[in-house]
Amino acid sequence: MAISPNTPQGMLNRLRGSVIIPSNSALNVTSDFLTPEGIEIQPEGNVTDLLDTMTGRVGSQAAKQNINVVINLVRSQSLATAYYNQIKKNTALGDLRIISDSSSQPDRTIRNAYIISRPEEALNGTQVKWNVTIGGYEIVNSDLWEAA
Repeated sequence: MAISPNTPQGMLNRLRGSVIIPSNSALNVTSDFLTPEGIEIQPEGNVTDLLDTMTGRVGSQAAKQNINVVINLVRSQSLATAYYNQIKKNTALGDLRIISDSSSQPDRTIRNAYIISRPEEALNGTQVKWNVTIGGYEIVNSDLWEAA
């Protein structure tokens, strides 16, 4: 197979990544509320487990994958305060939609999302980042649902 030097590499747009929370639009996150770390998606666990047999392996596909989303907010802005107030009131968020920094990737839906942690804070005028972690799950191996 030949390698082509003309393969388009695409583009990443630092301003495109965002989080949309349909049940509470006051918590929607766009790039102007983020530190340079932006939005991080942290999958947990396997999408398929390979189980050993005497002579090989059997695949056991997962129907969902746990996902943590870390949102690195600017602490001095009102959106960080809105998240703090939400934590004090109710950590349940419902579904959320993540828009990637790459237009070639589809939006992702995280289901049954909850705020699961908030950061330590240094109140000495030197900490800009206030990162909140949201946990939920994403459907994987969607063909399994058709076969059930």
